[in-house]
Order: sequence, then structure tokens, then C-alpha cells
Amino acid sequence: MGIPAGSARMLLEQSKTTPYGGTILQLGRGTLYFSKQDLLRWADEQGVQLKDIGETTLSHDPRLAAQGCLSDESFFLMLGFDEVRSCDIAEWEGADHIFDLNEDVPSNLIGAFDAVFETGTITQIFNLPKVLFNLHQLLRVDGRIVHCATPSNNHIDLGFAMPCPTLFADFYTANGYTIETQYLCEYTSYWYHDRLFTPRWDAYEYSPGSLDSLTFGRYGGAQAANFVVARKLEDSTGDVSPQLGQYQATWKTFEQQAGKADRAAGQKKEGSSQSVIERNIGADGAGSPLGRQLKRVGEWARRRLLPRQMPPRKFRWRQ
Repeated sequence: MGIPAGSARMLLEQSKTTPYGGTILQLGRGTLYFSKQDLLRWADEQGVQLKDIGETTLSHDPRLAAQGCLSDESFFLMLGFDEVRSCDIAEWEGADHIFDLNEDVPSNLIGAFDAVFETGTITQIFNLPKVLFNLHQLLRVDGRIVHCATPSNNHIDLGFAMPCPTLFADFYTANGYTIETQYLCEYTSYWYHDRLFTPRWDAYEYSPGSLDSLTFGRYGGAQAANFVVARKLEDSTGDVSPQLGQYQATWKTFEQQAGKADRAAGQKKEGSSQSVIERNIGADGAGSPLGRQLKRVGEWARRRLLPRQMPPRKFRWRQ
């Protein structure tokens, strides 16, 4: 996906609370779809002081360079990093380090970077647990992993998977990282002259459970992606397999309720109007033909007439 306008503005906003510095490793070279002038304008709007690096360079992609798009190196240096490196499985874009993230990383790169940055690369590598472990290996203690617009909803066949936000929340929590920032981003997009434009970009604050009401077909068709910043601590790991957060919450509730007295007082009286409806619909919505019809009509109305129960929206940007 590269780095469109919305991603750049997320990174600018993040720099206001945790400034960037040191050496950053990109998974694949970042393809930027904006100019230096665009970046300066957004930084001014968001109150971010960019680093003066003198002369900047244009994109490594000749098609984008011809349109004045900024290079990945200039972009990250302007954000505050001191050195910009990249890795890839092939040499075609001129990456600094060539290796396969499905395999062990080169020993000389273990703990070599202050930040590891990816913008969807992890979805295009088959062995995802190995990739996440390798990101941990590449990072220094107190360094940060940045998942910037890692595709989630409505990116079919862009990679092997479209990770849900809970993947990052559960994995980094289980492995003792500090999750500094986590957003679910929604946007509209289109391609024009080899450039990706994102005219509207919304960022919603994510926390485990905040999307539970949308799990079964209620999210909609919007394009969505993850923005996550996780900091590695002294005792952080990268090989602990997490349990799904929803089930962890269910198990906890079950344990809390175990051994309690019968909840008969909370049950509906037999013969009441509520009880009749529940008998027709049933707990799973399949109690009777009438119940199934009522359920279907109710679900249709809910999806089309009621607003989605989204987490709080933190930002909205327009390109």
C-alpha cells in the first residue's frame, strides 16, 4: 500500500507524543504518494516541527518522482530519524538488506534498530508468527515497532491475510510490550497516475472489545487498516502465542460467575410478552420460522437504519 497522505498524518501525530530518532528499518522501501510541500503543509496544520535536512530527494519510483513525490529516506529523516535502512526479499527496489522474513534474520541485524516500520508487508509474508518474532529480534530494547496502515477490512487478495486489530492487541500484550498507540483507520481511496489518494481518513481509538458489536457482518464495506505503535521492554518476548482476547474475556466472566447462586430471580416470568418473543426467536435466532423472520427483519433494520457502534473517533483528515 505504501505511504499515502493519511499514513503520513498518523506518523506526524505520533511524533508529537513520542519523538522519533535513531535508526529505522523499513520492511520494503516505502513508496510515498505526496510531495515535500504536502508534508510541510500537513506538519504546519498539526503543529509538528520537522527536522531541517537540507536538500531532499525524490521517490525511487521514476513514475512518482516525475510527479514530485518525496523519497522514503527524506521523509523519515524529516520526521526525526538519524538513519534510514530497508530490507526486502529481492533487490528490485534497492533495499539495504536482502533476506526472507519467513526465515531467521541475519545475526548481525539482531537488536540493530530503534524502530521497525511496516505498512502491510507482514500481510504478504506467509509465516506470520515468524515475521512477528523477527520484528522483535530486529528491534533494540526500548525500540518501537510501527504498523502503519496494515490492511484489515476490504483489501481482498492484497496479501495472505487482513489482520484484525485484536491480533496486535493480543500479541503485544502476551509478549510484554507496551502498546503506545492503537487505531483502526477507515478511508476512501482511489488510484490516479500511479498515485494512491486517500481523500478522507478517519482514525478510531481501538481497545479490546470496542468492535464486538460489529463482529458478524455489521462492520460494512469500508476500507480499514491498523495503526499500531508497540514499544519493546527489557523482558519483552516475541514467541508467545496469544489467546484470542474475546475468549479470554469470556473465560474470565465464566470464572467469576462459577459457584454463584441460581440466577432464577433474573429470569423472565413464563407467559410474559418478553418470554413469548424469546421463545419464538430463541437464543440463536432459529427457534421457529416466525422467529427467523423476525430476526432477519430486525437485522436488516439494524444494519441500514441504525448507526454503527464505533469506538471514539480521534482524527479526521482530508487530503
